[in-house]
Amino acid sequence: MRYITLLTDFGQKDASAAIAKSIVQLRNPDAEVLEITHLASGKFLTEAAYLIASSYQEFPAGTCHILYVGVYHSRTPSLVLCEKDGHYFLAPNNGVLPLALGIDNLALWQCYEWDDATRTFREWQEKCASIAAQLAKQKPERLGFQSFELDPIKQKKMPAPVIADNWVDCQILHVAHNGNVVVNMQLEHFETLRNNRNFRIDLKGTGNITMLSQHIGMANEGEVLCRFNKAGYLEIAINGDTAAKLLGFATYSEHQQFYSSVKIFFE
Repeated sequence: MRYITLLTDFGQKDASAAIAKSIVQLRNPDAEVLEITHLASGKFLTEAAYLIASSYQEFPAGTCHILYVGVYHSRTPSLVLCEKDGHYFLAPNNGVLPLALGIDNLALWQCYEWDDATRTFREWQEKCASIAAQLAKQKPERLGFQSFELDPIKQKKMPAPVIADNWVDCQILHVAHNGNVVVNMQLEHFETLRNNRNFRIDLKGTGNITMLSQHIGMANEGEVLCRFNKAGYLEIAINGDTAAKLLGFATYSEHQQFYSSVKIFFE
């Protein structure tokens, strides 16, 4: 079975998501088209990058991942194809791919440029669906696209925590459907910073977390906990409730670069 995934900023209030899936499916009748989410933010690319980075390796090699996030990133949006770890990615050239996959060992091809006022987003979607179909039969280098290197301005990296001697300030990458809060701290980095010390996560007047849990069930109902999720990122949760709401973590807005931050102290 061949797989194609969709990650978009279309939302769920109209037919855009269903139409996007239909366009891909009609061009790829032999593939299973799976939707990662249609609720990514086109402005907050770090969240979209986390979502694809934490999910793509759960699919078999050869899967094509189509990202419709922040397509209108410039007056002449461009579409790029990337190959990494045997997976293919089709996304706007707005920096979301280097955010998700890193900037090392990225094979990139320019596929399409929206340089004509008569072109439409439907044409962009048809192009993505067509390329996904071609990748089932040929390697990217045989499709006639021009390979290129990222412009330095597009060489974005995931934001790093702000580090001091005995504390670290983490940015929130994602608020899950259940209100769990994911921050930009991975296990290996955490243990290096911790260096066998105790830690305390400051929840801004609502209490502290001082130990890691394996899963939500290790806390009593209503208790706050933290754990490293399957993607390897630190996640804050409340057993039986939504951490984002009760702890006051705001959702993304165009007036801020990130969600609220989370501070971890080492003592």
